[in-house]
Amino acid sequence: MDSSLWSRAEAIADSAKKLGSLQSLETLSENLQEGNLCFTLRQISSLRRKKNNSERSDKPRNPFFPYEAPLFVDNAGPAHNILLNKFNVLEQHLLITTKVFEPQTSELSLADFHALYECMKQDKALAFYNSGPEAGASQQHKHLQLVKTAPAAQDIPFAAIFEQLRDEVPRKLADLPFEHVALGLNNNLFDSEWFTPADAAAQLKNLYDRLRASLSIESTAGHIEQPYNWLLTQEWMLLVPRRKESYQGVSLNALAFIGSILVPDKKQARQIKSAGLARALTEVSGLI
Repeated sequence: MDSSLWSRAEAIADSAKKLGSLQSLETLSENLQEGNLCFTLRQISSLRRKKNNSERSDKPRNPFFPYEAPLFVDNAGPAHNILLNKFNVLEQHLLITTKVFEPQTSELSLADFHALYECMKQDKALAFYNSGPEAGASQQHKHLQLVKTAPAAQDIPFAAIFEQLRDEVPRKLADLPFEHVALGLNNNLFDSEWFTPADAAAQLKNLYDRLRASLSIESTAGHIEQPYNWLLTQEWMLLVPRRKESYQGVSLNALAFIGSILVPDKKQARQIKSAGLARALTEVSGLI
């Protein structure tokens, strides 16, 4: 992979839009405050387009095998593809998919972390993994997601809270009301002058395993029964166990646990605001 992943992704996105392969979803957003928590609530204003596209076939299709050629960005090592997210809400939203089918409930492997490191060493980004349907995964084929983030904290509403994480010891953050465990990363982990790609990937894998162990989330033959959301930046790592996929009809994925919540319409926006955004996160998190 060359050093211009995000520039390449931007150019391919422009081409894919013209071909109709990339169908970005327009949203209306508002910032909300609940106690010491800042949220961004996004409401989709172009949902009909996605529904119509998905209703063209009655048979479920794996969109990653084979993938749509106009959405292909690059390879991430020998075992992973980098694709544009076809129905993106956020700009520069990439998917890191396995070339060979693996289930979305699979444990994150060393190869996954190699691929992720190759993408994240280039610029500030947020990676996340929705492990299983109850964690918000919409596809069964293993895929991590990657979003380029701005230098400022506006892309991660809970950013100030995560700044408390300064070492690699798993801990709970008192300001977050939902079940979770988090840790800070070595400041030089993504610096090639300090860590080789192999060493950095191994360290990321070790820290991921450490978070799982702290919540007794076990892997059996590479499969993890407990649904969870996992998130990573160049500064910290977060794991949230899940016991429900939605709250009062509102589906929640990994991004909800950094304060970014997406709803399909005004009705669900009203529902979740009335119920309480923090309460929604608390209700869907926890061990099964």
